[in-house]
Amino acid sequence: MPGYKALPSFMKGNAADQVREAEARHRIGDSATAVTLLEEALAASTSINPVYPGWLCGRLAALYRTLGRYDDEVHLLERYRDTQTSEEARTRYDARLCKARTIAERKRRTQSGALESVRASLGRPRARRSRGASKAAEATVNASSLQELTFALHAPNDRHEALTRVALERLTAEGHAAHAPVELLVSALKTATSSSNGISPAELSERYSAALVQLLALYFEEPAD
Repeated sequence: MPGYKALPSFMKGNAADQVREAEARHRIGDSATAVTLLEEALAASTSINPVYPGWLCGRLAALYRTLGRYDDEVHLLERYRDTQTSEEARTRYDARLCKARTIAERKRRTQSGALESVRASLGRPRARRSRGASKAAEATVNASSLQELTFALHAPNDRHEALTRVALERLTAEGHAAHAPVELLVSALKTATSSSNGISPAELSERYSAALVQLLALYFEEPAD
C-alpha cells in the first residue's frame, strides 16, 4: 500500500497514539475502523493547526485507496496541498495525487458505462417471448452461489475483494446460462448484502456499490477497471 509506514517512535501526542491504534486495526484486517481513527486524528490535529500533516494524510490516503474510496483520497490529497505553506510540501504528493485522480476518473467512467448499459438494456423494446425468455422469467439464483456471494461480501478486508470477484463471476456465468435478467442478479446481490455479520453499514454500502459495478460490467461484458 503506498506511503503506509509505521509511525516513528519519536512522534508523540494523542493524534500519534490514535494513528498507532489505527495501524494496529489495519494489521488485523479492520481497515474501516482504522480509517475512522485516522479521520478523528486528522480532525483533532487541524483543530489546533489548519495545516494538514503529511505523516497522517499519507496513511489515511492509502487506506482510502485500499477501501476503494478514490474520491475521498483525491479530496484529502488536494486539501493537504492547499493547506501547505512551502512549495516543497505542496508538491510532496503531486505524483500520488495525479494517480489518485486517474483512478477515480476511471472508476467513474466504469460505473457510468455499466449503468448506461443497464439503462439501454431496460429501454429496448420487448420482443415476442422466446422459449429462452420464458425460462428467464422463471430463473432463480443458485442457493450455493448466493451463499458464496454472501460470504465474500462479509469476508475480512484483505480477502473480500478477491472472493467477491470470484463469486460475481460465478453468479453472472450462471445468469447467462439461464438467460436470467440482470434485475434478478442485482436482487441477489442486495440479498447477499442484507446481513451485517459484524460489518458496519457504511462498509457494507461501499462493498455493495463496488460489487454492483463489477456485476454490471461482467453481465454486459465490459471491463471493470
